[in-house]
Amino acid sequence: MTDDAELSDLLTLRLGYLVKHAYLELAALMAEALEPYGVLPRELGVLSVIGADGAERSQNELASAIGMDRTTMVAVIDELEGRGLVERHRSARDRRRNVVTLTAAGVTCLRDAERARAEAEAAYLAPLEADAAQALTDALRVLHRAHATPHGGHPPRAAGPTDQAHCAAAAAESAGA
Repeated sequence: MTDDAELSDLLTLRLGYLVKHAYLELAALMAEALEPYGVLPRELGVLSVIGADGAERSQNELASAIGMDRTTMVAVIDELEGRGLVERHRSARDRRRNVVTLTAAGVTCLRDAERARAEAEAAYLAPLEADAAQALTDALRVLHRAHATPHGGHPPRAAGPTDQAHCAAAAAESAGA
């Protein structure tokens, strides 16, 4: 009889299983690290892009840069604005355009939460040697760039029978045998 450890080891041969569980573990660690700053990881991502280079960006430009749909971006900006971390205002360069910028509180929150994020990521990667941690990050970046589509969508699936249809046909064939 196979024990639970052997079954779990079987699943660790699957990339999807590993990526999913790595994400869940890192997400939990990140949520704990960011809790004192009152931001979620996606909110920190938005703050980071707003504060990255001093460029003025509209909500739509932020959504496009991050790969977030516009509706979600509006909700995130509403939340951040409600907490006094960002503000919407007319662009100084183009009065027809509204942009989102960090407030002084947003700058402080971004600085402190980014430090906590970096520490959480370092703690997560601590079991790896520095070169292996960098290689993992680099490999994930390459995969992200290769498979990402505009606005956070998913690349098209390869043509062929659906998994359900394929499995249903196999089940029907087995039942008839």
